[in-house]
Amino acid sequence: MTDQIGITERADPTVNLKWIDWVKMGRPAILITKDPAQLGLLLPETKNVTVHCTITGLGGTVMEPNIPPVESSIPAYHALCRELGKDRVVLRIDPIVDEVALLTYKILTQEAEGRVRISFLDLYPHVLTRFKERGVALARSSFHMPLKQRFAIWEYLGKPEVCGEPGMSLAPCVSKLDCEVLGVRPSLWLKGQRKACTCLANKTELCAWPPKCTYGCLYCYWK
Repeated sequence: MTDQIGITERADPTVNLKWIDWVKMGRPAILITKDPAQLGLLLPETKNVTVHCTITGLGGTVMEPNIPPVESSIPAYHALCRELGKDRVVLRIDPIVDEVALLTYKILTQEAEGRVRISFLDLYPHVLTRFKERGVALARSSFHMPLKQRFAIWEYLGKPEVCGEPGMSLAPCVSKLDCEVLGVRPSLWLKGQRKACTCLANKTELCAWPPKCTYGCLYCYWK
């Protein structure tokens, strides 16, 4: 059977700790976190992992009220690069809210030691309601930022890794590169995903039943 790569897409690994036993058994994992400093303290000695450090520059603001500020997250990102190797640490700018914040994101990418990954905000109705309740204005009110605009931002940022965006060079969250880094034999593509998803079938969720997250990000897709 093809090896599986665990991933923490449905919860932050600093909030939901179900991934730890998986990693302790030597199984490979991709850990996606908004608090790289705390994750660094939680990592067991068996470190067959790739870490996505999600840093948007919005930590401590109304958008991410309980996320560490960029001033502490960036040093923690560099510390993980030193500990794990830069091929195992991804600077993840997720999500890009709109074009107004591009200067912040351009500055953040200058800190990257290796891979950079981005995504764009999908404005679900319940997310838009939160924004309105908190008085946060956006340059758009539609669910999707226009694809032409997304493409322009992707080019402006130097064509970083991006997933599920038509017309761009896609790098799925579980890719052949991840399999190579983690020593896993890649499988066939997953089926039944959204149209532009190219994730490999090696992917298995490690946080299937997350507790309520305490981070309180305004843009969170969870209701």
